[in-house]
Amino acid sequence: MAKSPELLVTLEINGSNEKRMEAFELYQRAFNARKISGDLPPDDVPPESLLPDEIEVHILMEINGYQFGIFPGEGYNSRGNICCQFEYDNEDDLRKAYDALSKEASMHSISTPFWCKCHAGVTDKYGFHWSLCVPD
Repeated sequence: MAKSPELLVTLEINGSNEKRMEAFELYQRAFNARKISGDLPPDDVPPESLLPDEIEVHILMEINGYQFGIFPGEGYNSRGNICCQFEYDNEDDLRKAYDALSKEASMHSISTPFWCKCHAGVTDKYGFHWSLCVPD
């Protein structure tokens, strides 16, 4: 029996790494957020030697026992977006959710990126963005 998917709410912030770092500092002051992972690459590492996902800061934080991500935005709007990400333990459950959400969706894609077994992104017919993945 498959377990329920884990939820990660991501705050997608368009713009620079510094903007995302500033956002974390705000949430740290406001909610006593604790950084779990994520930082800027060291200054002495040349940008051309970094992988694309190493250039963009992805911060994972904990607020009151809940995990939130601060990730690069996709350009949906100029301010930022909230995205709910479900992590499944199997691809069948992911595809069931994807099939339902993608009907009349304004944007949807499914792929097998290097960082997980399967990933789907959907902006549903109501304009909400969902990220579905099966971690490695």
